[in-house]
Amino acid sequence: ILILPHLHSLTDTCCDSSTKVQSYEGGSVSISCPYESQDQNNMKYICRGNQPSSCLQQALITSNNRRNTQFSLTDDKVSRKFTVTITSLTQKDSGSYLCGVQRNTGLDVFSAVDLEANLPSALTSTFSSTQLNSTQLNSSHLYL
Repeated sequence: ILILPHLHSLTDTCCDSSTKVQSYEGGSVSISCPYESQDQNNMKYICRGNQPSSCLQQALITSNNRRNTQFSLTDDKVSRKFTVTITSLTQKDSGSYLCGVQRNTGLDVFSAVDLEANLPSALTSTFSSTQLNSTQLNSSHLYL
């Protein structure tokens, strides 16, 4: 008789926590994703959602294909982080994203980001007029 241990189904979701970033509709946002030194030459990518198993296949941009109409990816190998910039944000861009680093083991490494693209009036109402300046409106930077 062959007895198999009870296997718990694993949910295909990522990350114990996520970093939240806000910008405004029509603006841009830069998401910075750190990685370990051993991953310096590995492919980096970002996808929508929180399902690691399909993230690479659904990548919005990769370090092998660094630019398209809305997304660009730069890799700073000295500081070991890659940055994805999303331009011309709309409210449809709001939601969950995964930064991924491909590993030869097949177990890619991920960090989670929640993006909120607000209407400009919703964003400016969260700041007092003396704190708001054009730099804050042009982009948001996120360090995971």
